[in-house]
Amino acid sequence: MVTLRGILTFWLVVLAVAPADAKGWPTPAAGESPNGDVEILFTFDDGPNPKTTPEVLDLLAAHHIKAVFFLLGERIEGNKAAAKLVERMLREGHVIANHTMHHHDLCRLKTEEAAIRDIDDGNATIEGVAHVGLPWFRTPYGVRCERVERLLAERKLHHFHWDLDPQEWKHGKLDKTVKYIIGELGRAGGREVLLLHDIKPVTVKALPEILAWIDEENARREKSRKHPIRILQAPALATEQLPKGLAAWAADVTAGARALPGTIASVLP
Repeated sequence: MVTLRGILTFWLVVLAVAPADAKGWPTPAAGESPNGDVEILFTFDDGPNPKTTPEVLDLLAAHHIKAVFFLLGERIEGNKAAAKLVERMLREGHVIANHTMHHHDLCRLKTEEAAIRDIDDGNATIEGVAHVGLPWFRTPYGVRCERVERLLAERKLHHFHWDLDPQEWKHGKLDKTVKYIIGELGRAGGREVLLLHDIKPVTVKALPEILAWIDEENARREKSRKHPIRILQAPALATEQLPKGLAAWAADVTAGARALPGTIASVLP
């Protein structure tokens, strides 16, 4: 039986968990698919990890996939192996972005100064290694509040959310991770941004199964004359979101595979 006390208890728990001004980021996170086809963009949070990130990069390279890596400054600071991984990401055509310095909940930090430090120190540390601008940003836990919106606007940083979250970082289960992703992709009707974590062994194990399923699903779709699931390349998305006329400029002034993601990132709106 539902009681008044039970209802009040429920809402007290909800209010204790979420900031009063919290609200979700708009979806689809990367905008609509231009032609309505199913598209998937791979994004990875919380890295780099010298133990697992190289395996993720190897898998992406084998399948010619360019992803977005949302990096933590604390994993890079003073870590030569991690710095080399950032250089490899850029060299292989991936896009990198800021995920703060210490992965704090920016809406719950006691002072605004602490939130500012987490954003700015993350930016400075990553840029110090990568030597490129980082206009894309993802809040830890995906939190959103007036403070975050204002601080990002002041820094001309653009929040990049996600659509699919298997939460593999939390449960660590391979079957659950793969089942969720292929289930969502199987019924998707447009562009999907997938959130994964390159610091987790379960992610390394899940990626080959996910990519194999996409290949098999596309073979089935080809037989039935359906449009395939298209893997959206991160630099292509960045180019798509450039202000009108700057895409051609970026291509003209950029030389070399390593420079392209950085140049695109540095002029994103």
